[in-house]
Amino acid sequence: MNVELGGSVEGRPIVATRVGTLGPSLVVFGGIHGDEPKSVTLCERFLATLEPSPHLTVWVLCAANPDGLARLSKDNARGVDLNRNWPAQNWSPVYKGIEHPGVAPASEPETQALHALLARAAPRTIVALHSPFRTVNYDGAGKALAERMAAKNGYGASADIGYPTPGSFGTYYGVEQQLEVITLEIPRMDPLQAWQENREALHEALAP
Repeated sequence: MNVELGGSVEGRPIVATRVGTLGPSLVVFGGIHGDEPKSVTLCERFLATLEPSPHLTVWVLCAANPDGLARLSKDNARGVDLNRNWPAQNWSPVYKGIEHPGVAPASEPETQALHALLARAAPRTIVALHSPFRTVNYDGAGKALAERMAAKNGYGASADIGYPTPGSFGTYYGVEQQLEVITLEIPRMDPLQAWQENREALHEALAP
């Protein structure tokens, strides 16, 4: 079942697909950074493999930042890095470089749409697809799952991405709300190779 969660700054629909209706929920999303189209492709391939399960409800949002994807820009149409726009305690309007956090926490319609999905799904586990690093990063209660996923793709599991991430999705939902939050960072490679390397890792998130 497809559910429209809202629209982007430029009016593009933001749509999630639900597979199944039973058990706890898993949310998988990609494309929060528009210059990471491989994350969208992997979400689409993952979604195509899913069948309803009696143990788990799965929500997949392939393109969380459709305006950015349309122009292959990291940020949304207002120049905001959507992974710095979450109402975590460490959100700050002060920024350096290009990671613009927005004028206020959750100020962007794309952030609000993804937040609406999380409020509706009430997941136990969230997997965010990113690139171009090579690691299974985790926040909150995600360590055990990250290690299982890393055993499948050989990327290694890490709690620290290597630089500060104020106002990030992982800080808000993982650290502060103690959900299982995984950021699967996929290195630069052909999308087919990326899927072949990560299919088993993504399916590990489906395990009861």
